[in-house]
Amino acid sequence: MTKGEAILAMCEGKKVTHEHFSAEEWVKSNQDGSIYILEDGVECSPAEFWRWRTDESYNTGWEIFKD
Repeated sequence: MTKGEAILAMCEGKKVTHEHFSAEEWVKSNQDGSIYILEDGVECSPAEFWRWRTDESYNTGWEIFKD
């Protein structure tokens, strides 16, 4: 899925992962999308999360994380 689709999925409470992430890594957001929560419990703003993911490869390659 695309970055935009991943953001929408996170706002729906779904965990998403990316092809660059390890098998255990995922991210989700709170309902209004103002906080992202990572698999290790770290919370950050969307701006902080995307600051380090500017490469074009992050525009695609997202999928729903399978628990």
